[in-house]
Amino acid sequence: MKLIKRVRVKGCAGILLLVLIFVIRIQPVLAGGEDNITTSGVLAHDETWGGRVHITGDVVVPEGITLVIQPGTVITFTPNRSDNDVGTPVLGELWANKCNLVVKGNLRIEGEKDSRVVMGELVYDVNRQTSISWGGIIFEGTNVSSIIKHTEIRYADVALVFTGSSIPRIINSTIADNDVGVMTFDFSAPRINGNKIHGNTLRGISCYDYSFPMISHNAIESSDVGIGCEDSSFPIIQYNRFSDNSVGILIQGGSNPARVGNIFSSNTEAIEIEGPRNGR
Repeated sequence: MKLIKRVRVKGCAGILLLVLIFVIRIQPVLAGGEDNITTSGVLAHDETWGGRVHITGDVVVPEGITLVIQPGTVITFTPNRSDNDVGTPVLGELWANKCNLVVKGNLRIEGEKDSRVVMGELVYDVNRQTSISWGGIIFEGTNVSSIIKHTEIRYADVALVFTGSSIPRIINSTIADNDVGVMTFDFSAPRINGNKIHGNTLRGISCYDYSFPMISHNAIESSDVGIGCEDSSFPIIQYNRFSDNSVGILIQGGSNPARVGNIFSSNTEAIEIEGPRNGR
């Protein structure tokens, strides 16, 4: 019995030693993984963000790369300053000297109903008399696997910009307190479904330049214009609720949106049409 006990003790000691060696070996790997979050510049490989992340300059997700943002992540941006400015295909001057997330590959923001992702924080600049502190998320390319769900996007110049035939899905999210909530350009066709788009100073959504977004089942509230359709854009606008906007839907510049089943309440004007529309 004594021999058996000694063997067991030696065996336990050996197992403990192996465990300690394994833990010591993996600790640098874990630390290195945490250090690999890109807070300014171009992602070199797929990344996953979680916890609290502070962005100091433009972050670019290049083609072939995917950025995943986990539930409960809070992302803040250095206000009104960027240590890395990259060129953008539209409205480049608007985002100069501000932090942006430029997506040429894919972005998957995977918030959950009870664990939302939050992007942007209130930073009031007394000199500028504004709470807007960062540029926004700019999609270029097709972004076919991109999705934003259960996410709050606030305090940006334009929270979401779609260009270059981009087709991400934006679902069950809050887009609020920006100058503009969403802009679409250049044959982009994002699917914007089931969101609360409110308190964006100028426009909830602006559609331009032969874009074809599908905008459905959203609450669009408290903006100067709920949805603006300009420059030959052709959005599908269906089953949305418009309230407390100066104009619910503005149609001009040869645009011809498809409109089905929308509800209007407490807008100064539900629909305003300026000039001829394509096909009418």
